[in-house]
Amino acid sequence: MVFSAVGILATHALTFYSFGIFLRPITEQFHWDRGALSAAISIGMLITGPFSILAGRLSDRYGPRLLVTASGIITGVALILMSQISALWHVYLIYGVAVAIGGGGCVVPLTTTIPRWFKQRRGVALGLTWTGIGLGGVIAPMLSQWLITDYDWPTAYIVLGLITLVVVIPLAQTLKGSPQQMGLRPYGEMAIQQDGKEPVVMESMSIKQAIRTGRFWIFGMVMFCFIFVIQVMMAHIAPHAVDMGISATLAASIVSIWAATSLIGRNLAGFVSDRIGSTPTIILNLVLMVLALAWLLFAREVWTFYVFAVIYGIAYGGIVPLQTLLSGELFGLRFLGAVMASLMVVGSIGGALGAPLAGAIFDITGSYQPAFIICLIMAILAIILSVLLLLQQKRRQATP
Repeated sequence: MVFSAVGILATHALTFYSFGIFLRPITEQFHWDRGALSAAISIGMLITGPFSILAGRLSDRYGPRLLVTASGIITGVALILMSQISALWHVYLIYGVAVAIGGGGCVVPLTTTIPRWFKQRRGVALGLTWTGIGLGGVIAPMLSQWLITDYDWPTAYIVLGLITLVVVIPLAQTLKGSPQQMGLRPYGEMAIQQDGKEPVVMESMSIKQAIRTGRFWIFGMVMFCFIFVIQVMMAHIAPHAVDMGISATLAASIVSIWAATSLIGRNLAGFVSDRIGSTPTIILNLVLMVLALAWLLFAREVWTFYVFAVIYGIAYGGIVPLQTLLSGELFGLRFLGAVMASLMVVGSIGGALGAPLAGAIFDITGSYQPAFIICLIMAILAIILSVLLLLQQKRRQATP
């Protein structure tokens, strides 16, 4: 299950890790503003959130196989169609709508199914699962830039689309919604029963129950701030580096480096969270993110961007799997797909605002610095909210 999820998520990552690489050549060819093109991300985030709720519900009920298969077909075809765009509304329809639906039918079903397969090492399992996104992130920027440089950007989109179809559809056929469907038990269940140390499990909450709690909205705002920053960096860090006089190839390598170091963060976070808890681990990673964003404000040379990429990659990679893990701890596993998708709706609003706002700021001022300062403020706010969530968790645990 973990192996299949890694392969699928790695392929899915080709889509959004490459957007910033395509941004400059597309805007230059069609003479579009960066803010206008980045609005496709806003449309996508606003659609992904609500659609993820439906995907989460369907996954909870029927398992991930059908959803992920459909996701692979939709995303692959959409990427191929991106090679034929000639107007902004084409991008909004294809990337903003179709790719968003494909992503919504992939990430939530996979990342909320894996926890059901593990009683022990759940954090490590999720960390490994999310490693797929990091692997795809290592490949996507350099692969896209190579295809654009040696061929052209339409050819690059066709290749990415074909890769998606060839990889995702076969791997999706191996997925099962729970070990019970195969006559198995979750990993570690027997060991826990023999030790007599069954962990305390939060009673599962439905969406209606979850949204009535304060912790849902606190955690939702943490995701809002986090995804805001992620979408700004994903879409604009490579164009910013080129604006600083760095070559397009080296600018693409910045994204690949943070994707590579995110692999460290993803696996280390799972290991650490199994020992100190998910919320403290999220706080540690957010502190790292603040340090990286503060450093970015003064980055001018290639090596300074690489330092940013390493620190930011570890922090970003560490937070991603913990979103699912902490959701399970806060609201239980039975309705995890639907609850996690509801939290993503809140987070997706942040993502929808981030990329186009940064693009608009650049179009008006000719600089990304104000946008990066806003990202720094968002990361600090996420730390404050996470500390409040931790204090709330401790109060609940202390209440008999």
